[in-house]
Amino acid sequence: MRTGDSLTEIYVYENTQLLEQLEEMLLDSEKNAALEKAHIDEIFRVMHTIKGSSSMMGYEGLTKLAHGMEDMFAALRQNLNAPKGAWEPIISLVLECVDFFKVEISKVQSGLAPDGDIEALHGRAVALLHMVSGEAPAAAQPGKPTTTAPAYNGANGELRYYQARLFFTPGCAMESVRAFAVVNSLDGLYTRIAHEPRDLNVNCDEAIIANGFLLYLESPYDGQEIEIKLSDTMFLQSLEFFELSSQEGLALLAAPPAAPAPATPEVAPQARGEAPAQPTAAQAVPAQLAAPAPEQDSKEAAVSAPKGITHNFISVNVGKVDQLMDLVGEIVTTESMVIKHPEVVNLHIESFEKQSRRLRQLTDELQDVVMSIRMVPISSTFRKMQRIVRDMSLKTGKEAQLVLLGEQTEVDKNVIENLSDPLMHMIRNSMDHGLEPAAERLAKGKPAMGTIVLEARNTGGDVIITISDDGQGLDRDKLIKKAQERGLTQKSESEISDREAYNFILAPGFSTNEQVTEFSGRGVGMDVVCSNVEKMGGSVSINSVPGKGTTFTLQIPLTLAIIEGMDVRVASEHYIIPILNIRESFELQSEDLIVAPDGTESIIIRGKCYLVRRLHELFGVPGAKEDLKSGIMVLVESERGSVCLFVDQIVGEQQAVIKPLPSFIARILGRLPHLSGCTILGNGSISLILDVNSLVSNT
Repeated sequence: MRTGDSLTEIYVYENTQLLEQLEEMLLDSEKNAALEKAHIDEIFRVMHTIKGSSSMMGYEGLTKLAHGMEDMFAALRQNLNAPKGAWEPIISLVLECVDFFKVEISKVQSGLAPDGDIEALHGRAVALLHMVSGEAPAAAQPGKPTTTAPAYNGANGELRYYQARLFFTPGCAMESVRAFAVVNSLDGLYTRIAHEPRDLNVNCDEAIIANGFLLYLESPYDGQEIEIKLSDTMFLQSLEFFELSSQEGLALLAAPPAAPAPATPEVAPQARGEAPAQPTAAQAVPAQLAAPAPEQDSKEAAVSAPKGITHNFISVNVGKVDQLMDLVGEIVTTESMVIKHPEVVNLHIESFEKQSRRLRQLTDELQDVVMSIRMVPISSTFRKMQRIVRDMSLKTGKEAQLVLLGEQTEVDKNVIENLSDPLMHMIRNSMDHGLEPAAERLAKGKPAMGTIVLEARNTGGDVIITISDDGQGLDRDKLIKKAQERGLTQKSESEISDREAYNFILAPGFSTNEQVTEFSGRGVGMDVVCSNVEKMGGSVSINSVPGKGTTFTLQIPLTLAIIEGMDVRVASEHYIIPILNIRESFELQSEDLIVAPDGTESIIIRGKCYLVRRLHELFGVPGAKEDLKSGIMVLVESERGSVCLFVDQIVGEQQAVIKPLPSFIARILGRLPHLSGCTILGNGSISLILDVNSLVSNT
């Protein structure tokens, strides 16, 4: 990979993380209608970091916008008592800037230039700057910025000298690039700077890993400002920072060669209230400072290795994790093909069987480790929904709060990536269709503020996500009438169950809104939910109580990679049933069988009745056993209920590497019901994986 590409990856990753943290903090602060000092400081540092990294990448527009926001929060740091009514527009502006930065950074990630128009946002930042600083806006001059606030506190004109040594987290990679970013992040905080290693290129990575990145600074600012900024460095393992004497500082600054000059500030130092600019590290060192540095006292010169706590984390490209998962899947498949090969199985070699069991154990452990790497908390996705509730509350005038439960539930990263859109559409649906306006809620005896609860929990091999609101609920009669008008059903109203009526909203193009609005009316949102969830092998169910609210339930596999399954045979065909869905298997006793007049078959098990589904009839398999007493019954269950599957034989357990059905099958036959994918058996043949949720839902 080229250095430039790696630098872009670092830029995208680190700034995306900063923006997500900033958005979360702002949404929490908005509830208090003000920003605390710690939050103001944090926003200031984030904008300064974005400014520095964007300047380093050459993104002038993003640099200018971040600079304008930085100036505004520099003023707020000096005057925490913002004018009455200023906090709301400030928070709204920062959120809009976060959205803008996200869009532009996504362009960078796609290989495009960040070319969004910043003028409107920058102009609002300048206007708010004058409001919080109590200054009248200066007349704008072509090519000159209008910001006047100082970037930092503490400048007093007296030059001080500092030494810092940074150690980056082991394995973070691109240490030289990170060191260069550190230098740029200090733009405006120093008059001169020097560093070791002297030349920041890829050849000095090992030196930085071994000895750390050493900085010498001359600055008119208090050391606390610089130390705080350095502490915000991404992937920082430890930091040593202390002030030097003037003699020591001047000598150390003279010894190393010049460091890369910081980006030219948009505002002259005098205009921002800073000390007059001294020669930078990029400029020639005065002759009187060019002499070799005197030998220092060993206690002062020696800098020991960091004694901080070691963080046992490394940053790994997500593509490598995906590749590792694919390789583990191939290992699982190959191991199964070797151990269960017909010619090997019949040999009954004790030593081979012993080593086979050991191989299976090691494969299982390897799979568990790789799976754990891919598991991430669902909290980041959940918290993004807070922004949707906030924005829709402002636009619709509805008062609403979002309650998050089970945020630390871990899910496969691929599942996380596919969850964002379905959750967004369901939250918007609850806000637009579910919750009533405050006046209407008060008239019904409800609190003025509506509540949406977003919850996640693990159940075996699935993750269950529920989105519930305390709104008006679904109108069953209205849904049925709309479905009949669109030709979605020929049944009469009395023949349609509540589940069927509620599921109409999942149909493509279905909407009960008479007019198309910004949020709904096209019948697209819930169709997206259904299709995305089904692609993940999951299911959607809806429950509603008129006047009380509606609950959407998503049942999604915990992982999309490997499952433990039971291999069952129907005639010559093999199917995989996820073991987590199997409750028990047994041979049928004739006295337990019940046949209804319409031919429907059921079984009584310990006093409970379960519907029987013959797999050979579902999939049209010829030559299968017909007599229920000659085969095997497998009782399977899911969140939606239970059903008995009739198969010819249980072959045994099988680790199934889930593969999607070939695309040509989908093109020809469409989505096949009751199937979640396929896998390769030990003999090299293909087996279909059953979707138990679908089997139960259609009983």
